[in-house]
Amino acid sequence: MAADTLTIQLVDDTNREAVVALTVASDQARFIETNAESLREMETDVKYVWQCYALCRDEHPVGFMMIGAENKVERYIWLDRFMIDVTEQGKGIGSTCLQLTIQWMKERFDVDDLILSLHPMNEPAKRFYAKGGFVDSGLIDEANGEEIWVYHVKQGQPS
Repeated sequence: MAADTLTIQLVDDTNREAVVALTVASDQARFIETNAESLREMETDVKYVWQCYALCRDEHPVGFMMIGAENKVERYIWLDRFMIDVTEQGKGIGSTCLQLTIQWMKERFDVDDLILSLHPMNEPAKRFYAKGGFVDSGLIDEANGEEIWVYHVKQGQPS
């Protein structure tokens, strides 16, 4: 994977079909919406200004994320969806894409925290995000009963 180029690209007409075709493992499907559902939500739930992105290796989508609901007062933004295609899982690309995503978000949004929510029974995702630097906030998203996890943007940086 060292020679591969990983990029984040806005989902558009050139990559939409490939992004919609991405799927998670069958045992993960109950924990995350499909990419098609996320793209529809981005178009209909305009209040939160969702944006959908393809996580690409050598210009080919291998993953997906949806970002939005930025709160400029409380200084956070949601990484609402993040997935790696089932054919790419277990190869380390998810961890690499998560770190790329965190860096990309830090460069584009003036926030203190990146927020996401996890199904309470999704132990593999909890381990994945904990390894990536997210911590359980102890809060529950009342809209869906999921645990809210946070990545503190300033962590590890000198004051």
